[in-house]
Amino acid sequence: MRKSEVWVSAVLYMSLGIILVTLILAAGLPLVNKMRDRNTVVQTKALMYDIDQNIREVINEAPGSRRYISPVIIDSGKLVIDADANQVKWSMLTGNKMMEPDIVFKEGVLNIKLSETSVIDEYIMELWLDYSSLADLTVVSEVGSELEGRFSLGAEHTSDYTDNLPVIQIQVK
Repeated sequence: MRKSEVWVSAVLYMSLGIILVTLILAAGLPLVNKMRDRNTVVQTKALMYDIDQNIREVINEAPGSRRYISPVIIDSGKLVIDADANQVKWSMLTGNKMMEPDIVFKEGVLNIKLSETSVIDEYIMELWLDYSSLADLTVVSEVGSELEGRFSLGAEHTSDYTDNLPVIQIQVK
């Protein structure tokens, strides 16, 4: 009878341990995901401010001025340089309601918006810089238009002007 009591105790303790670990993971993973997404947004804001500073320096200097940012690392989301709208945009799909949806917030030159998707508790976080009144952006990219991963960005003030705005060429390598 003693041997069966030991096995029953061992099975009960293991079951209790598995249940506790499951409860901790069920409660902890959403918090970890929220912290990860918030950290990603904070890091991307810093990157966007760095991109903006370099583009503005090139705009304010004479033709031929160049600036490079390397490496640019986009671990989550996608960075898009929209030459048609003269904007640099980043977006990421998240389950974290970081702010009130569908309201554009401005942090200096950076625009921030959280949009709801058709899926419950799923959002798109967007950050963008608008240069439509400062420059005409053109893009030369070796890696496509939706940028993610690790790459380099360069901004060059060409000698061209469109509608009295300098043409700034963005190179992606």
